[in-house]
Order: sequence, then C-alpha cells, then structure tokens
Amino acid sequence: MLPSSDDLEALHARVKQAAAALKKVGGAEVTKTGTKETLAGIARDWLKLSPSLRQSNVCDGAVLDSYDEDMQALLSRTTTRARASALRKRLERFSAKAVDQVIVPLIQFEGSPRQVAARQVQAAFPSNLEPEESLYIEEAARCLTVQAFRAAIIMLWAAGVARMHRAIVNRGFNAFNAAIDSCVAKKGAPFNKVKEGAKIASLPELQRSRDADVLIVGLELFQYDLQTFQELDRLLGTRNDAAHPGQFQPNALDVQQFAQKISLHVFQAVGL
Repeated sequence: MLPSSDDLEALHARVKQAAAALKKVGGAEVTKTGTKETLAGIARDWLKLSPSLRQSNVCDGAVLDSYDEDMQALLSRTTTRARASALRKRLERFSAKAVDQVIVPLIQFEGSPRQVAARQVQAAFPSNLEPEESLYIEEAARCLTVQAFRAAIIMLWAAGVARMHRAIVNRGFNAFNAAIDSCVAKKGAPFNKVKEGAKIASLPELQRSRDADVLIVGLELFQYDLQTFQELDRLLGTRNDAAHPGQFQPNALDVQQFAQKISLHVFQAVGL
C-alpha cells in the first residue's frame, strides 16, 4: 500500500535527527548499539516504503534508486565497524533532497482526484475486516488510481463474496444446507433457481458455489429482505459485466457507488 506523506515526513525527520547526532560524533567509529539500531531501523523502513512509491510512479525512479542504494549501504554498515562520517554520508542525500524529490510529489499525488476516490472507496467499509477482505479492497483502490475501473469492481465483489463465505463458515455448513432445503421447498422465484445439488460439506465446495445461489440462500440464512437480495443481484450483474468482454465502461463514480452498495448490502446486512 502506498505510504502517506505523513509517513515520509516522519521518516525524513528521523533521518535529519540521526544525521545531526552522527555529526556530533565526527569521524570516530560508531560503537553504540542503540545508534546502530536506530540507523538500521531507518534503512529498513525506507526499503519497505520504496517499492510502493516505485509502483505508483509518484516520483522519478532514478531518485528512488539512489535512495535505495544509500539505505542498503547504511543497513549493511550497521552490522560492521563504520565511522560516523561514513554513515552520515549515506543519510545526507535523503536529508537534503527527499522533501522536494519525494514528499512534495507524494502530497500532490494524494490530492489528485484518483487518490481521493481511492481513499473514499476504502473508507466506505467498516474496520472489522479480515485480511483477505482488506486485500481485495486495497487492490480495488489501486485499480481505481490507474483507471482500471472494471478490475476495481471485480475486486470489490470478491471482497463481498469473501465476507459472505466467512459468515457461512461461522454459521456452519449444516445451517447453509438447511437454508437450501428451505429455498427448494418454496418453489417460487427466486427460490426455484436453487437446486438440491447446491449443498456443501467443505470450504472448497463453498468456494466453487455459484454466487447467485449464495445470494438466494442468503434470504433464508442471513434473513435480509427481498429488496436487499434484488440490489445484490444487480451488483452481481454489474460484476459480470465488468468481468466479461463487452462495451461496459464504468467510471470512478461507478466504482465508488459500487463500493458503498457492497458495504451496505453485504458488510452491514450480512451479520457474522
């Protein structure tokens, strides 16, 4: 995930503080374990942030290469004998130029409409997300920033299905199968679309279940109403339009609205 400008500013402040402390030591060898750990922490944190900055094209890749080189060398030298002046040299370029070369471009990037829309998509969802759900939503946000709107819709639907599967597992496969029996017994639409063969006994079988069947069974299992089912059915149709060849051309607003509806009709309507 792309770091925030606040993250980068905090790292820059740590670099400046560390460089100032090394300057006081002068050309002497750094022997304090705490100092070496601080420098190693700075190097590791930058090297963790750098790939996402590179992937998003926020700033010049050559600039990132130069900072990566400095931080890799800094990390390496914290495990050996090194003079403070040599370690400080590896911090100076970042200390002097990172604001203009990285932080300011990142602030400008954060203010772009695509980034604002991506943050709004993520903000549409509750905080009690499972890691799998979070990954789908984060991927949808990334897709939105590069205008891959159809892919964003697919990822958001995947997040919703992951939540429904989680809820089914929590209730148990017997409860799911009992809900199928109830649907089959009702005969009328939309229940008549569910067949006896939709019953499951394991998570892999659930993962192979048709999304359309899960939505219908949800009327019985999750006790949401017909209007919620109809909205979910429309969302599934939108997801299918996004996944299959055709002239469907959603925009950023369509993605945002899709996210809001998935949050409302799945994450809020389907209790765990």
